[in-house]
Formats: sequence, structure tokens, C-alpha cells
Amino acid sequence: MVSGTNKKLKVVWLCHYANQEMLGYFKKTKGNEFAPWISILIDQFKSEESVELHIVAPNVITNEDCNFIKDGIHYHFYKYLPFIPIFNKYFRKIYYILKIEQITDCFWIKNKVPTIINNINPDIIHLHGAENPYYSAGILPIIKKYPLITTIQGFIRQSVKKDWETKQRIRIEEEIIKSCKEFGTRTEDMNNVVLEMNPSANLHFHFYPLEVPTVAKENIGGDEPVDCLFFARVCKDKGIEDLLDAIAIVKQKIPNISLHVIGSAPWSYLSFLNQKCKQLDIEKNVHFLGFFKTQKDIYKYALQAKVYVIPTYHDIIPGTLLESMFIKLPAIAYSVGGIPEINSEEETVKLVEKHNIGQLANSIQTLLESPELRKELAGKAYSWANRRINNGAIVEDILKAYKTILNN
Repeated sequence: MVSGTNKKLKVVWLCHYANQEMLGYFKKTKGNEFAPWISILIDQFKSEESVELHIVAPNVITNEDCNFIKDGIHYHFYKYLPFIPIFNKYFRKIYYILKIEQITDCFWIKNKVPTIINNINPDIIHLHGAENPYYSAGILPIIKKYPLITTIQGFIRQSVKKDWETKQRIRIEEEIIKSCKEFGTRTEDMNNVVLEMNPSANLHFHFYPLEVPTVAKENIGGDEPVDCLFFARVCKDKGIEDLLDAIAIVKQKIPNISLHVIGSAPWSYLSFLNQKCKQLDIEKNVHFLGFFKTQKDIYKYALQAKVYVIPTYHDIIPGTLLESMFIKLPAIAYSVGGIPEINSEEETVKLVEKHNIGQLANSIQTLLESPELRKELAGKAYSWANRRINNGAIVEDILKAYKTILNN
């Protein structure tokens, strides 16, 4: 409530996401889902009567302005590329090749988004992620105009890529973090990174919700047909190249080792990875399965695997890692970001030093050769996930943050 009245708290979420429901809004049947935590969080707020929630997000489906109300939520999808939708196919590539967004310093977004938000006139803005300029840059012209909380999704500044686009994303991310006062965080590592850039920041704890798998492995340590599974965005930052190097080492001891990779990747990068597999003589061991339409499809497939491997170079706590824990799929990960905090009480995830390919290979081989160790690790991980991940408490934590910020 606002200032002790019966008026609903008017909240804007500036974010991005795509799901099957969003595809349905625009009568589309095909499209990639992403940022599932936003979709789940929207569902949780549908029954929150104290809030009038406005979603301001780029229309990644048709690149058109579209406003409507559904299930009590106000949606404001906006045209994020400045050309007529019918010409998307032709101009999208030209727009990116010419680096229009970088050259104009997100001029379109910095005008489009503030206009929408000013028309809403919210009590508070909740920015979900500072690292994606095609929506986050829109907060900069009005960053001091409204009460604002920025929840960190990740830090693009930690990316290994340093091309023109990434450098712009880093610059805008840092500008937002240095200018904002209030932050949503969920790990000590995340707190440290924010405070390093903004020592006067106020931190508000809240998790993002997770689509908790309704299936779990019953045959832990059995004869699953897939040895190793990787499901995440297929890119260098997620450690896929390190994983291929490690598989090549393990193959010397386990000739028939299998790695199944679920996730999307540009054709050029996938071609590079296939060539790398040939050079490492593991092309028959590694299977690239592409993008799965839903999370549930991934969960079902994961039941066939013995080990989940996610050697990401940087992350808070990967959602895919948490999902593997709920599935009772033992996991191996690099000891980066907030991941080591999972092992603060006992070993629930097998941690490996970043870029230590030999240690990564040894951990994979050890788990594959020890069904009992896999079973023990999976049991502890499943127990930790059920104790720590509570979707029901997230709405309460976020509303508490709003109240604290507005009272101050």
C-alpha cells in the first residue's frame, strides 16, 4: 500500500523475457523462450492485490508497440528497433552490422522507454538486470526521477567477450550500477561486486523464482545411457570449449564416454565446435541436440544422464545448476561467482578451479566411475535445493524491499 492509503502500489518492471504465453499474444507458434524467472515471477504477482503491476519490455516477437491488460497485469510491449515491423527481416541485420545502437548510444531506447514509464507514472520502478541495453538503457534518462531498485541478473563486465557490443553493454551496466542506490541481490559474491562499483549501495535480498522440476531421478547411480549432460546457452562464457577439452582427456580412460549438449548457438559457433570435436577426436562422443522448446523437455531428457557439467566462467548461481539439483542429477561446476556458497555447509556440487581442464576431466571421470559417489552428491544437492529455494517467499521479499525503499 502507498502511504497508509488503500491505493495500490503502482510498480513498473523494466525487463525482457519470452515464453509460450507471450508467443500466443502475437499469434506466433515458434520462438525461443528466455529469462524464465521473469515469467514465473509475473505469475506469482497475478494474485498480489496490493500491487498494480506494469510490465515494460521489448517486443522480441514482432517488434511492435502493444498494450493490454491480462489477469490484472498491465503489459507494455514496445518496438525496440526503429523500423517498420514488416521490414524486420531486411533491416535487422543492417541495423546490427552498422552498429546503429552503439553509434547512437541507444538513442531510440533512451527516448522510447522513458516515454512509456512517464505515462504510467509509477510509485517505484524495478529494473531486472542492468546488462541488456535494449531495455536497461531506457532507465538512464529517468534514473533519479522515480524510486528505483535494480535486481542483478548477472554481470556482463565479467564476460570474456570484449567486442564493440559487449563493451557498450559493460559501460551501460556500470553506469546504472554506479548511479542506482538500491539493489536486489542473492549471494555474497554478488554483494561484493556491487559494492566494489558502488560503495554506498543498499542491498535487498531476494531470490529469483525457479520452475522446480516435478520429476527427479530414481535410478541414481544406475546405467543411464548418457554420461555427461550440458544444458545452457552454448557459448565460450559457459565453458563449453573447456568441457570438450576435458571430454577428450577422459576418453583416453573411458573410450565410449558420451556428452549431450542442449542449447542454442549461432551456426558459425556451432560449426567451430564441431571442428574442434574433430580435432580432439571426440566427434562420435559429443552430440549437439540444439534448443529444446520447454524446460520440461530438458528435465525429462536429463533423467537419462549420469552427470551434469557446467564449467561457466562467471555466474551468480546458474539456474540450470539449481534445476539439476532438484532433478537429483549430480553436478560439476567451476568454482566461480556465487557457486561456492552452495558448498558452505557440505559438498553438494563438485567444484573445480576455473580453467583447470585436468581437474575438470578428473572430476568427470571420478563421478562416472563411482555410482555411490554420484548418489551421495545428488542426495545432498537435492536436500540443499529443497531447503534453500522457496518460491513462495520471493514475493514477500520483493514487497519488503519496495516498502523499505519508499519509506526511506
